[in-house]
Order: sequence, then structure tokens, then C-alpha cells
Amino acid sequence: MKISDILEKPCVRILSFLYEKGEVRYTKLAEMIPSRGTLSLNLRQLEQEGLVQRNIVTTKPIHALYSLTEKGEKVAGHLEEVRKVLRK
Repeated sequence: MKISDILEKPCVRILSFLYEKGEVRYTKLAEMIPSRGTLSLNLRQLEQEGLVQRNIVTTKPIHALYSLTEKGEKVAGHLEEVRKVLRK
């Protein structure tokens, strides 16, 4: 397996997207990863690892916002450095 293949895994794509965009709604993530099952599973795993946090906004309509934790910022930053090296 190539390193560049790892960077295309859903969990890595989510981390990179949040690193670039900051806090986003679930629907924005769903545009990037169309399989809701895959998206939900990966978000849950990233939350369990302490890399992503979910904030439920109770105003109408109720929605979830996702962002990186401090630990997630560090990991995503390192992943971005790997991307830059591979582009050269």
C-alpha cells in the first residue's frame, strides 16, 4: 500500500477537511463522503480517539457541528505535512 492511499481513507479525509475548514455541519462532511454509514462510523471512531468533537446545536433546526480537538489539530497538521512532502 502506498502512503498516498492512506491519505485517501475516509477518516484521514475528514481530519484534513476539518483542519482546512474548521467547524462544519454534518451535511458538509456528507458532501465529501456520500456514504452516511461510512461517515457516521468514521466520525464515531474519530470521536472515540479524541480527535474530533461534536457539538449539538439545539436551535431549530437541530444540527451537529464537528471540529477538531487540540489532539486532532496536531494529527491533522502532521498529515498535511506528509501531503506536502509527497507533492514535491
